Amino acid sequence: MNPQRKRMIISEIKYWKQNKLLPEHYCDFLITLYAQGQDEKEVKATEAILVKEKKKLERKIVLMTILAIIVSGGMFVFTQYPGWTLTLTAVVLFSFLLLTMRKSMIQMGIAPILYILASLMLLLMSLKLWVVFFDGHTMLLIGLLMLNCALWLFAGRMLKLQYFTISGAAGLLLIIVFLLVSF
Repeated sequence: MNPQRKRMIISEIKYWKQNKLLPEHYCDFLITLYAQGQDEKEVKATEAILVKEKKKLERKIVLMTILAIIVSGGMFVFTQYPGWTLTLTAVVLFSFLLLTMRKSMIQMGIAPILYILASLMLLLMSLKLWVVFFDGHTMLLIGLLMLNCALWLFAGRMLKLQYFTISGAAGLLLIIVFLLVSF
């Protein structure tokens, strides 16, 4: 067996033993089996490989969320340069979408979070466009919101993401109810 693979398996078994995921005598048996007579202490992995990968994934998600919050917040704080803030937001938005196309991001489970961040940034970009160029035209705001909801609904149907389908349909329904009540 590949030595690296053997170390990974023994590391996982030690993690199970340490966290009492399996009975201790099962773990001892498995460690003896995979160590094949070698000293099991030479495999010094304190944390399981999967736990390390999960921590890396969580760190990436937190960093991308912080980046999205900073860029989105900057759109409304820096009102002197609306073109620059919109451009920066568009660049971050499209970079998130390009990241989702990478196979590794899909396998790690980051793609749905990037989709959510991208859709929220698109919504904020629409609101910023309305505030900067069309302030006071409420029908245009309603049109932009309906367009965003329609995009969410379409993305939810195409990507088979239920949360996008539900949020798009709920948003369209709320806008229609608002229009019926207000007029």
